[in-house]
Amino acid sequence: MKKFILDKSNLSLLIFYFILAFISITSIMLAELNNNITPTLFLKQTLFYGVSFAIIYFLQKISIFTYEKLSIPFFIITLGALVLLLISPETIAPTINGAKGWFNFRLFTIQPSEFAKISAAVLMSFLIVQNHFKKASDVIKLIEIALILIIPFILIMKENDLGNGLYFIFLFLALTFLVSSRNKTFLTIYSVVITLITFVIISALYFPKILSVFGLQTYQLKRILSWISPEEFKYDYSYQITNALAEINRGGLTGTFADNKVYIDEQFNDFIFSVIAKNFGFVGATIFIIFYFIFILKIMNIAKKCQQGNFAYYLCLLTAFNFVLPFIINTYSSTGLIPVIGISLPFISYGGSSLIANSILFGIILKINKTIYEEQLADEEDYNYNDNEEELYSHQNQNFQNNNI
Repeated sequence: MKKFILDKSNLSLLIFYFILAFISITSIMLAELNNNITPTLFLKQTLFYGVSFAIIYFLQKISIFTYEKLSIPFFIITLGALVLLLISPETIAPTINGAKGWFNFRLFTIQPSEFAKISAAVLMSFLIVQNHFKKASDVIKLIEIALILIIPFILIMKENDLGNGLYFIFLFLALTFLVSSRNKTFLTIYSVVITLITFVIISALYFPKILSVFGLQTYQLKRILSWISPEEFKYDYSYQITNALAEINRGGLTGTFADNKVYIDEQFNDFIFSVIAKNFGFVGATIFIIFYFIFILKIMNIAKKCQQGNFAYYLCLLTAFNFVLPFIINTYSSTGLIPVIGISLPFISYGGSSLIANSILFGIILKINKTIYEEQLADEEDYNYNDNEEELYSHQNQNFQNNNI
């Protein structure tokens, strides 16, 4: 284990992982203390990190080629788990806060949607590099992607899990940008999306009944309205965000560890960024954001080292997307820049399923980086060996010429 951690190819990435673990455990403990709750969840998060790190260590023993081969079975298994969740009785899969998203096995719970997200990223990385896909037109490519992603999207929306359901829409938009060979294709799709968002906001304000026809539920409509007019809903739908913003303001420039004035439910999860901003202030929140994006840049740098267009290259890009998207949604929701959607902050929010799922992706990225490092070492050794051979040959040839003279 010590050799694994101190390995040159692993150490820099693992340092980021350990620092994120420290930030997560500390933030969860502070969220409990600030809300006058006896700290216990931070101990569970420590255990989750222990399990996650063991999984990362195990993943190093599997080749990248094997991950590519297992992408389809992994996706099918996660879809099966989503279906099983929907048909399971309340004793095994209880409805919590209106969402049926967890298996409850007494000792632990599992949220299949978190694993469905990473299995989709792995499968898309496999699909993109297939010859039939490369040769297809933009329209065919996007239809193929949409037909695959719509299955987990529908299943997760059936669970009433809007946050994780929206992930698949954003993944489709990211893939549109990655696989489109013509600018016109993704510009058209992005224009349609912007138009739809504008339609939803205007309808929420002036024609709310129209949105109910399209399946938008009352509480979802209220969330949009509470984002537009928070003061009007500060005692119900914008109650949480109003309190979270008040605590962030109390943090000021350098932060305060004082108890929250008002209890904030689930602050250790959906509003975890408000804990960082309140306890460590604007300075601490800024340092955290910079640190997190340096971590993302490290992953992007690994993508640059990959052979462009192969499985590892696209998996690095989609992993970076998997970590950036929820980061933006969570931090923006916590600060009132977008409506509260309810999505975990990767590696920081409390939760075993989210942490383990993201750690699986992190472990595969670590393996990719290790593989690249070993290949570079092998190339350098071959280069040095060839140089020595040429030098020896040149020396022997010179001696031969001297002897003849």
